[in-house]
Amino acid sequence: MSLSATRESVSQKRTLASLLAGREAKRPRQDDARRLQQAAIQLLHQHQNLSSLLLEAGSPNLSDAAGMVNVKQQGAVPEDLPSAFAGTLLVSELEQQAARLGVSVLALSVTTALESLIRLTADDDNEEVGSPKSVLLTSSQRGQLCSLLQSVTELLSRGAFCPKLFWQDDEGTRPWMVAELKALCCCTAGQHQQEGREVQQKVLSTVVGVLVGTGFEENQGSPVPNRSISLLCHAILDDMLCWLLNALDGMHRQLPRDTAAQLWIQVFDASLCGVLVSPDALRGFFTHSLTHALTYKPRLKVSDAIATQNEWSFAKTSRLLTALFCKLATVFTMEELLRHLQQVLETQEVNWQHVLSFLSTLLVYSPNARPSLKELLSRLLASAFEGYDLENMITAFLLARQGALEGPTFFPSYSDWFKMSFGGASGYHGGSKKSTVFLLKFLSDLVPFDPPQYLKVHILHPPYVAVKHRNLLQEYVSLAKTRLADLKVSVEDMGLYEDVSGAEPEKLQCQALQDVDKAVSLFESTGRIPATIMEASIFRRPYFLTRFLPALLTPRVLPLKSDAKMSFIEALKKADKIPATQYSSYLEACQRQRQQDSGYLFTNLYVTSMFQNDKIDQ
Repeated sequence: MSLSATRESVSQKRTLASLLAGREAKRPRQDDARRLQQAAIQLLHQHQNLSSLLLEAGSPNLSDAAGMVNVKQQGAVPEDLPSAFAGTLLVSELEQQAARLGVSVLALSVTTALESLIRLTADDDNEEVGSPKSVLLTSSQRGQLCSLLQSVTELLSRGAFCPKLFWQDDEGTRPWMVAELKALCCCTAGQHQQEGREVQQKVLSTVVGVLVGTGFEENQGSPVPNRSISLLCHAILDDMLCWLLNALDGMHRQLPRDTAAQLWIQVFDASLCGVLVSPDALRGFFTHSLTHALTYKPRLKVSDAIATQNEWSFAKTSRLLTALFCKLATVFTMEELLRHLQQVLETQEVNWQHVLSFLSTLLVYSPNARPSLKELLSRLLASAFEGYDLENMITAFLLARQGALEGPTFFPSYSDWFKMSFGGASGYHGGSKKSTVFLLKFLSDLVPFDPPQYLKVHILHPPYVAVKHRNLLQEYVSLAKTRLADLKVSVEDMGLYEDVSGAEPEKLQCQALQDVDKAVSLFESTGRIPATIMEASIFRRPYFLTRFLPALLTPRVLPLKSDAKMSFIEALKKADKIPATQYSSYLEACQRQRQQDSGYLFTNLYVTSMFQNDKIDQ
């Protein structure tokens, strides 16, 4: 081979550098990558449904997506689709379909997201509605929901999605969410038991936290929530509270009331909601909910409240309603609660049963409620007589009577409160004739509705009235006695310390004995005859002579050293309140009782000694 031929052969061979350069030159240029991406997008447009694409595009791996199968088979798209490409694909598809439909990209993205969400959360036809599976998402649905949220986040970052429009566009958001929350509360989670219950509670508390945060959070550097969205969150929470109150009232008896209601009550736990929202938002939500509960269906008139109040004591209130009130009260002081209660009473129509049951709950559970309620009553009465305001007057009487229903442990009796407020010249009404007339006119207007026990208190412990105005008091007393006669109730049947808590009549048959016990107790603590006994000996002489004294002078074995009861009897004798013959008969009966008991004792001792001496054949 010639030298020239050899050189020609060598020139035909490529150096390593040229081979590397050549291989680099064979790599796809960036323009080719863009063309490939556009080709893939074009191919996807022909095979992909937009709603399905929205669910699939957020997945980290789309190899199983139906719309991508054809593309993969042709080798146009890699198996792990980059998120940037997924976002580009979504925006491109939205733009093309929006142009074809003549709508904006934002409107189309919102509508598509809603359709995808509804399709994703639709109940399976083969599952029973209300079952845990039909309410809680399956693992597959949760995965799809995560993908949907990722896709929406990607669209949001590209300016192709509007959250405000998402809430505003869907008129069915409120009923849909309320229905889902109700179903979640009502499902039994039977096969899941504890795990299912924990999932239910976590979902509920999270959803409520978001609703409270959106609806009640104040502006703290972040944009103020859209007003319509805030109102929507309020409406959803109000709908659920109405559903709860309806269930507690027995209006939805077909529901598993205890479990469903109890589950929703638990979302008012301050520790659960407080994790997701600020203290101010939580207080705003609890204030709003408490107001809603106190003003829920104000179908009862004041006259109804006066007549049926005895049925609304703490002991007769639903335990679940009590639990709701307790949770709503946890973030407030007692003064704040009663101030708010006063504000609601002054500005809105209220559900009197809920208002009075709420007050009883505070009295029973909080030791601070008693002094705070006394202060509230003082404010109400002062305001009532200052402006001759009947609304404040009736509110004060209803609240005082409600407190008295719970017994002296929690609040003074109604008779004690009435005497303390109106029994002396320094009472709220004692300043002028106009104030006295105002009080007596108010009491007279109550007569057709007042239960007998309150009428008796007014008659037996009348308000202080100056001598020159006694005729006004007599008019009221005559009216009240006529009403009692119509009800076939005798004033003389009332004890000196009668319970007005609505106890059953059979529980009051020993009222005279109860009066004796209380009078002796008061005498022992003060060393003086109680004023009530002295008044009864004059103004209620038939009861005093025929009921009280016989109960007090029941024969017994007198102690060697005078006890409190004997000292009380001796004090009444010295005050000429016990007739001499009745006192002598009592002492004689006591002596016979001692002799009789001594005879029994001697017989028992004799028989016992005979047994001990084996003198009786056993």
